Amino acid sequence: MTPVFALALACAMALTTGTEGATRRRSPPPTPERAPPNQAAQDQDEFRSCDVAVRDFVQGRREATALPVKEVKVDGLRMTLNFIHPYGESGDTPPNLAFTRGESVEERRKALNEAKLKIRTLTEAAKGGNVWYVIAVRKDDLEVSDERRGPARVQADENRPSASAVVLASIENKCVTVSDYKTIPLDSLSEELRVLLGEKPREAAPADSSTAAPPS
Repeated sequence: MTPVFALALACAMALTTGTEGATRRRSPPPTPERAPPNQAAQDQDEFRSCDVAVRDFVQGRREATALPVKEVKVDGLRMTLNFIHPYGESGDTPPNLAFTRGESVEERRKALNEAKLKIRTLTEAAKGGNVWYVIAVRKDDLEVSDERRGPARVQADENRPSASAVVLASIENKCVTVSDYKTIPLDSLSEELRVLLGEKPREAAPADSSTAAPPS
């Protein structure tokens, strides 16, 4: 190997080594792994901001359920709402007549427009899966047995058993109580919902085997 060629090879090797060293020095440090998200965020409740309110209404009872509201039927003339869920509907709410409290027509019109805006917001919340119909069998129905109820009590509670319900909506990360239903006769609910609330399925009445005697 000639001295000139050996010198050129040594220079080339030195240049390559220097370039690799500079590349290593200039290469950015490895990106640190992101810390896992907070466990609470991972376990985001399906009820969102209404997670506490839903469970507070249920209070651990087995005879209760929370159903997503799929649609809000609005009667704009009578200012009532009806919440549609997978097992039926809530029935009409009492009419919202808060706009009638204004002293002038302009005040009433403004209040009416605000009510309409809230209804539209609620309708959009239902489309996004942010409204729930929570229903539970009434506590007094569970605590008082038939044997302990006197005739006066039986007469007063002839519509028993019954349930109560509330409609909750998650709007702008706040839980809003939209409406509540104090007393709902279980007989007014669909059979599927009654079974979901712990009521045994009704057996079909046996057919009458007796046949009418042929006319003489």
